[in-house]
Amino acid sequence: MPVRSCWWALALLGLLAFTATASAQSTTSAVLFPPQTESFPRISAYLDVHDTQGEFIHNIQASQVRVLENGRSLPVVELEELRPGIQIVFAVSPGAPFSIRDSQGVSRYEFLRDGLAAWAQSRGGSTLDDLSLLLAAGPEFTHFNDSLEIVSALGDYQPNLEVAAPGLDILLRAIDLAADSPPRPGMERAVVLVTAPPQGDITFGLQELSSRAAQLRVHVTIWLVASKQALSSPAARSLAGLAEQTGGQFFAFSGDEPLPDLESYFSSLRDIYRLAYDSQITGGGTQQLAVEIQRGDQVITSDPQPFDFDLQPPDPAFISPATLITRALPAAKRNNLWQQAGPDELVPATQELQVLIDFPDGRARPLVRTALYVDGLLVDANTEPPFDYFTWDLSAYRISGQHLLQVEAVDSLGQRGASIMFPVQISVELSEPNPIRELLRHWPALAGLTALLIVAVAILVLILSGRIRPRFMAPSLGLRLPRRPRLPRFPKPAVHLEHGSGDVMRRLPAWVNRWQWPQRRLHPNASAYLAYLTEAGEKPAIPPISIAMDELTFGLDPSLATIVLDDPSVGGLHARLTRQADGSLRLVDEGSVAGTWVNYTPVAGEGQVLEHGDLVHFGRVGFRFTQRDPQHVRRPVITFEEPPA
Repeated sequence: MPVRSCWWALALLGLLAFTATASAQSTTSAVLFPPQTESFPRISAYLDVHDTQGEFIHNIQASQVRVLENGRSLPVVELEELRPGIQIVFAVSPGAPFSIRDSQGVSRYEFLRDGLAAWAQSRGGSTLDDLSLLLAAGPEFTHFNDSLEIVSALGDYQPNLEVAAPGLDILLRAIDLAADSPPRPGMERAVVLVTAPPQGDITFGLQELSSRAAQLRVHVTIWLVASKQALSSPAARSLAGLAEQTGGQFFAFSGDEPLPDLESYFSSLRDIYRLAYDSQITGGGTQQLAVEIQRGDQVITSDPQPFDFDLQPPDPAFISPATLITRALPAAKRNNLWQQAGPDELVPATQELQVLIDFPDGRARPLVRTALYVDGLLVDANTEPPFDYFTWDLSAYRISGQHLLQVEAVDSLGQRGASIMFPVQISVELSEPNPIRELLRHWPALAGLTALLIVAVAILVLILSGRIRPRFMAPSLGLRLPRRPRLPRFPKPAVHLEHGSGDVMRRLPAWVNRWQWPQRRLHPNASAYLAYLTEAGEKPAIPPISIAMDELTFGLDPSLATIVLDDPSVGGLHARLTRQADGSLRLVDEGSVAGTWVNYTPVAGEGQVLEHGDLVHFGRVGFRFTQRDPQHVRRPVITFEEPPA
């Protein structure tokens, strides 16, 4: 090869290496990770800050940082510097250039292997990092923390360098492996690919891998092993561009260059900040977050971090409401023959109602008001705990009819949610007027009138029979009445009349005392409930299921199941819910075909203890498990998907 061509290749090699590192180190940078919103309104996020040399900036104070939430500047209430380590994946994809030996008889592969082993030995005894090793056509070692395992694995790896065909598959596996859930939150992700030039046209494939690595925040460092002529190829330039776009490093090795110091690169990735602030978000949808750091006269602003935030109004629902309420007179009033009771004495006069208030977005927050509406009119409201009990005044309902009940809940963010309209039939039973009661109530006046009538009839009969002739009638008749001799008066025998009120009472109809009046339904205060899940956010038409028994069974067969679920995916005896000694509820599948699922995960053979907010499915029938006083709330896992670059 001509000398001028060699110098051109070396110049191009130096330009590639400089370009891959200088762009990331030219300015001070701040990178904000996707936020964690499970403790809303307190939101936290990880922040990575590097200077112009690529070194991590230490000792930033909370007073120097402001959060920009949807353009609004908010103070940081917590800021701590952490050292969680790195999740590193080493990937080795050898090829023919690895087999070339130097003047000492050492192959390029042996030189690189010894360099990686030297770094691993320098980290011996440290368990801070999460390490993985991928070897083309060899074994895989994933998620270990002892770096000396790399030395042992590379020593046992003997690739066939002459027939090895390097490609991009191993890089794709390495990026996906680096994106696994880390053992500690806040760990950065890095891939070190040691490879010969991949075969074929890799331009399109590298673009896809670059976008994926940037989306998953994986720093890709590439050690390209090739001849000096191959270092000027389009494949080499594409690999250098991938390293630059992902914040990694690019190193071209032709056999003469010293290996880079991996530890100086990794040390700047092991530290990170964790910040927290109180959010002012009041609605769901796409939000935007950024940070602004004031260091002296320098202001460092991160790129805006968009994230989706699910915030839904509270969802109240009635718990086992009565569909029929019968208002009637008390038994003592109905059987009282002496007194007529009025509509003001109908019972019950009030009806107690209990509701379950769920948060469909899984973010439980304080309530500020709940209200009960009947036929659109406010009948009861709560502005302080308890918010889930209402008293419905029934005294104004004196005729039968159907009424629509609805409960409304307002949370601390001003989100307002209402339940479905629930129909309740009120039946009013007023006793018919009793003739006997009316007679008995007015018996003194009736007795006086009867006696007066008898006397009047007797006098009339005596007058008409001529037995008596009133003197005031003689002049008008032209009569002269003789005087009658006075007869001696004898005492009249006393007559004793027995009052028959007791007999009258005994002769009253027996049906008056045979009526069985409806009793008021009493509902136990259940500690937990299963609320039906519906599609598209529709309100469930079926009230939640109260869990007040120590054991409930679910299934399709009424002879086997306590709770019958009418769905083809449900078995005869599908699952069993049992209360444990500590008060928790354990769900066990009874060998169903469709299975029992909690948070979209099949329930194991030993069952699973339910926690507040869990999604429970019996086959295709879904519920949300809610505790009245939750002690533990399972934190949802929020994943962030960044739009393609």
